[in-house]
Amino acid sequence: MHIQTTRRVGQTDLQIPVLGLGTCPLGGVYNAIDEATARATFEAAWNSGLRLYDTAPWYGLGQAEHRTGRALCEKERESYVLTTKVGRLLKAPRDRGSFKPVNWAGALPFEHHHVFTYDAIMRSYEDSLQRLGVNRVDALYIHDLDSGYFRTEEELNARLGDLEKGGYRALEELKRSGEIKAIGAGVNERGMIDRFLDRFDLDVFLVASRYTLLEHDIYFDEVARAAKRGASLVVGGVFSSGILATGAVEGAKYEYGAASSSIIERVRKLSRIADAHGISLPAAALQFPLAAPMVASVVFGAVKPAEIEANAAHFTAAIPVGFWSDLRSEGLVHPDIPLPADA
Repeated sequence: MHIQTTRRVGQTDLQIPVLGLGTCPLGGVYNAIDEATARATFEAAWNSGLRLYDTAPWYGLGQAEHRTGRALCEKERESYVLTTKVGRLLKAPRDRGSFKPVNWAGALPFEHHHVFTYDAIMRSYEDSLQRLGVNRVDALYIHDLDSGYFRTEEELNARLGDLEKGGYRALEELKRSGEIKAIGAGVNERGMIDRFLDRFDLDVFLVASRYTLLEHDIYFDEVARAAKRGASLVVGGVFSSGILATGAVEGAKYEYGAASSSIIERVRKLSRIADAHGISLPAAALQFPLAAPMVASVVFGAVKPAEIEANAAHFTAAIPVGFWSDLRSEGLVHPDIPLPADA
């Protein structure tokens, strides 16, 4: 499959490339990324043929949007697909002198506020356009409205209520007026696709780390239900926060922290099969999700040009049918999960 092959998003007219760059790491999720390295990484992405870019206000508290915009603002607008997210507003802190951003290394000096009202969604969209320096995005995702951030039912239901009472109407207006082509939700936790589908007709779900070579049980319930409703999936976190890229090495990351012994053992099994077939585990991880018909694209993160170049090569690497069949015979992939070998 070619990097610039496109697939349709839900029932919309939006076609997106099957491989894209996610900009969370370029916002400094693990380490601060200097400007020259960030720019070189974007240049490598463009030169490798990547034409889908996903970003968010949350990534580096505006840093990733600024960097994405600077990389793309001189490109022909019809030559790429750009998505960002809504649900967080960035504001200057009251005590500017002592403020230290949390969660990010090298972030911009802003506080974030998680809000899903009508006015907040419209403000978030306009702010993103300003940071990007690009006057149109192709899709907006409702960002991180899930149980990982709102840990009590009361909190979660209150934010979903804000969306129902006005926030989603803002997104519908933006789509109806032609400002955006698709409405989606970016989710991290099991159960959230169902919660959204109970309330809204979304075009696409950006699912982080829940549909990967390492973890894919979500296919049988929430993903299947989304597909029946005509929604697509974009798969993020395809390397499960890193361990499917690095293998089970010391310090390997899973869920943005240290991997458990059970995860390490499962990755070792995957690696042994990959080694036996002479392929790389990252290649398998990148190619796996697109076998499912409802998956429109896979986005991966990178922090230096070499990672872009390696993943572009992984995506187009030949993987023998025997590798995929061995995964099934070893019980690492359920018999009913689609695999590239089934195509």
